[in-house]
Amino acid sequence: MKKFMIVLLGAVLLGGCNLDNDTKPGADDTADNIIEETENEVQTSYTVADYIKSVEGNLEANSDALIAKLKEVQTYNFYSEVELLDFVAERNDFYLSITMFSMDRVANEVFYEGKDSSMFSGSVGIVEDVPFSIVLGNEIDDFWDFYDQNAEGLDTLEKQAITKWFAECWEKANGEAIELPSYFCFHDEYESFDLKKKEQISDDEKWAQ
Repeated sequence: MKKFMIVLLGAVLLGGCNLDNDTKPGADDTADNIIEETENEVQTSYTVADYIKSVEGNLEANSDALIAKLKEVQTYNFYSEVELLDFVAERNDFYLSITMFSMDRVANEVFYEGKDSSMFSGSVGIVEDVPFSIVLGNEIDDFWDFYDQNAEGLDTLEKQAITKWFAECWEKANGEAIELPSYFCFHDEYESFDLKKKEQISDDEKWAQ
């Protein structure tokens, strides 16, 4: 009888050990899952609001350079056949460049071919390679995943932020002193921001005036 009780007690204890062993892997799996979820949270830390806020901050850091250039434009002696100024922005992934073109009302760039060296026509760079979006190298893959998922909305919000920045710098530079009609637009887009009227207009309106 004693021998039987000893065997029975051993079986119970062994079963308890097996139960503990069965439980431990489950706890490890839970810990692993927590770590994986935490890593995923870090990798998807970008939000649309925070990203656009960073774009606005990066642009603001370059305001002085833009304002100085716009003040310089006010000193230009524009050729008489120039009918409007077109400030055209181009984005290249993380960088922004803006060029000013002197145009006539039928969308042709105007060039002066006379001998007066003080006369201005053609085009001139306003700002070049402004880093409106800054992403660290070890975040690049995660950033593009975020951007691809929100591409359409981010494109619109980026353009709104850039247009607002340019318009505000235009006002701070007293751009109204430039008598020619002036517009801000993005390359290959079909609408522009009228810097005089402070409103968005279509290309048909822009070139028909």
